[in-house]
Amino acid sequence: MISRRGWVIGSVGLVVLFVVLLSFTYMASYPEPGDSARYLAIPLEDSGAANRVAGIYLNTRLFDTLIEILVFSVAVLGVRYYLSHSPQVSLPSLSESAVVRTAAGILGPLALLLSAYFATFGHISPGGGFAAGVIAASAVLYVAIAQGMQATERRLPPQRVATAEKAVLLFLLAWVFLPLAFGRAPLSELLPRGTPGQLLSAGSILPYNILIAVKVFLGAWLVIAAFAQHRGEL
Repeated sequence: MISRRGWVIGSVGLVVLFVVLLSFTYMASYPEPGDSARYLAIPLEDSGAANRVAGIYLNTRLFDTLIEILVFSVAVLGVRYYLSHSPQVSLPSLSESAVVRTAAGILGPLALLLSAYFATFGHISPGGGFAAGVIAASAVLYVAIAQGMQATERRLPPQRVATAEKAVLLFLLAWVFLPLAFGRAPLSELLPRGTPGQLLSAGSILPYNILIAVKVFLGAWLVIAAFAQHRGEL
């Protein structure tokens, strides 16, 4: 059986290998990037995203965004590995007062709704996957504070969440390399851009935002759970 340390070393090695491979294919397929003014002058039709920021970081600069996602994944893995060497603490089973529970019951669903909006409409209005994932994790944190960590972990078991997080990351990376199956370079756009301003527009930016939101949410929850288990902190 592979030890936890072996999993960490293997995962970091795979990330490094992916970055190197993607760097070579990126440099071989795309010209050198110009100055910032070049990206600001990109016409809307190039990405199909009414949100120009989303069009840049999920289309023109998608390579950079993928590196950020991998860095976040390694950070989550590192936190869980480091804290796993600390003894687990006994979490209190008592929840907070009725005032806190009521407030969490109101703010939690609103935060999840805002998170879904940011992920779904991030290509046509302010928002995006990273912000959506952090907001969703904050909503679960409200519940954990109000109802107790034990009750929250029963709904979101860390081990299952860790498996789901890895699956989302693999699916995201598979999407990046999918154009190779069609004889095109990685990171190439496969979906139609649609009409700018419509929900089904901007090509792959919409699914990228949703996948990133889920990835960030799961990773952030794993960090929260690790600190609660080994430090007793929320």
